[in-house]
Amino acid sequence: MSKVEGERPRILFVGDPHGAFDIAIDAVRQHAPEAIVLLGDVQPRTPLQLELAPILDRTDVWFIHGNHDTDSDQDFDNLFLSELAHRNLHGRVETIAGYRVAGLGGVFRQKIWDPATPPDLAPFRSRQDLLRHAQRGRAAAQDGWRGGYARKHHSSIFPDEIDSLSLQSADILVTHEAPAAHPRGFQVLDDLAIALGARLLVHGHHHKTVDYIRDGLMDASAPFAAYGVDMGSFLTWPRIADKEQETR
Repeated sequence: MSKVEGERPRILFVGDPHGAFDIAIDAVRQHAPEAIVLLGDVQPRTPLQLELAPILDRTDVWFIHGNHDTDSDQDFDNLFLSELAHRNLHGRVETIAGYRVAGLGGVFRQKIWDPATPPDLAPFRSRQDLLRHAQRGRAAAQDGWRGGYARKHHSSIFPDEIDSLSLQSADILVTHEAPAAHPRGFQVLDDLAIALGARLLVHGHHHKTVDYIRDGLMDASAPFAAYGVDMGSFLTWPRIADKEQETR
């Protein structure tokens, strides 16, 4: 779908790349946004700055991580140790293209916290709690990953990360997990969006494009709009002529 003449989005939200960046690169060339935000499961095959080199001088690049970004040492290193690692929005609020954008990467794992239960009942409230547990395990001859805790928990969500974010304010919340209106979503993300004062929540993870209000999953009177962005698709913001900008 071509760009409407005279209109330019400020942000492109890009669905889970899973190592394929042609969509993001082509979309930036076509729409010339001020910034892009990758919605997790980035999985660059080489360091992220190399994958996105054709557009680094055209737009600001931001991302959150997903659960698959800790599948292997290569997945982890090419994202978390890349030259763009400081553009991870997880647990932060940053001004991007004039919007205050909050990020929450990763997924909920019951070994860390089932968000259906109060945070005080979480096995681990923070990464520091998990690290102390892992260190005690090493003393009992249980090896940790790179001297710390299991690699996969670098993409787990901890209660204190949500607590910290909820004390801030933002216009937009980007998450990997979905809000409560999704069949596999979480009320705690709705609560976080409301605490932030966000009017928009955008997520990846489920590989399906969803406009929650248009699709009847949320009422138009909801305190925020919500969109899911499919793998290989993108969402313009503001919406161009109120039409979805998707491509495969």
